[in-house]
Amino acid sequence: MTIPSFTAAQLAAGAPGPETALTIGVLDGVHLGHQALLQRLRDEARKLALSPGVVTLHPHPITVLRPEVAPSYLTSLEDRMELIRAAGADWVVPLTFTGEVSEVECEELAGAFYDLLRMRLMVLGPDSSFGRGAPKDTVDRMRKLGADLGFEVVQIEPLMHDHERYSSTAVRRALADGDMDRVTSLLGRRYTISGPVVHGFERGRTIGFPTANISVARDRALPGIGVYATRARVAGHVLKGATNIGRRPTFDAGHISIETHLLDFEGDIYGERMDLEILARVRGEVRFESVAQLKAQIAKDVDSARNLVP
Repeated sequence: MTIPSFTAAQLAAGAPGPETALTIGVLDGVHLGHQALLQRLRDEARKLALSPGVVTLHPHPITVLRPEVAPSYLTSLEDRMELIRAAGADWVVPLTFTGEVSEVECEELAGAFYDLLRMRLMVLGPDSSFGRGAPKDTVDRMRKLGADLGFEVVQIEPLMHDHERYSSTAVRRALADGDMDRVTSLLGRRYTISGPVVHGFERGRTIGFPTANISVARDRALPGIGVYATRARVAGHVLKGATNIGRRPTFDAGHISIETHLLDFEGDIYGERMDLEILARVRGEVRFESVAQLKAQIAKDVDSARNLVP
């Protein structure tokens, strides 16, 4: 099977011009393991005067191969591409993963990279596999193909953290536990969720703690339900916040919402984009017997957030 015409078109449209060095993968989260791969890519590219770049797969292959599994992303595609560039890539080509693409052999994909992206070096992670069936011998097959076509292959060693390999799965696990220190240590930055400020039920305003609610994509990975100390960037302001991520059990136990009480701030920010850094978990979600109990606890949460946010 040759590569689908739409895949060839995506690659051709994203071709940077110069001869390239590249890596391929989802790279969701762009954690410190990914960053080490991208730095190595950049270093090896410089030696050969190549342009370093990434072919990033989207959506995640699991959505095609196992449609019953709903993936949760640590970053949107746009944010992922921005983080990849910040970590050392000169260019990024998003490659749409479909059932047709899943049937393409790794040699055919690499051949397209060689022809359309002028790839002369491929840098791969410790367990890299791509192409039909994601074969475990992908790296060996790439070395053989590289010898035939004329490109080099470099594979990096795994990067470890506390006896565990850096991985997007490890980040999601720490995130679900609300362990934001571990999330930060795996990502090398604070975990951030972003979205427009939208109208909620405005119950916080009625009890003296107005909140700014943000809307995020359903497939975005969220911290475990609870209250968090946060730092918000919105409409030119940088503000401390106490954020509830949960189902509002005292009121309606509905869908998960993200509601932030911004400290020492008043103003209309509806429709503005808010970037919310999640710094530390304050407590888990609790159902209170009365609004008075809820108000007293929120006051304590605000004090905690004030002390936890630098």
